[in-house]
Amino acid sequence: MDAQKREKYEQRLTDTREEIQSIEAEVERELAAVKERLAVLQSEKEGLLTIYEGYCRLLGVPNELAGDDEVDEEE
Repeated sequence: MDAQKREKYEQRLTDTREEIQSIEAEVERELAAVKERLAVLQSEKEGLLTIYEGYCRLLGVPNELAGDDEVDEEE
């Protein structure tokens, strides 16, 4: 391989590596955002389940959602 072709392929190698690294960084940012959103939703769910449990006790009816968290954690 002559020097000109080698230089061309080395540049393509570098460019491709940088593009891969950019994609990996973007994936990490997106994962962090999803994890944050899931944490917010889980917190909201826990609060609502507590309120729901209180209503069930007040009304003297069984809580059909009791144990809902265990099912979610197994999935």
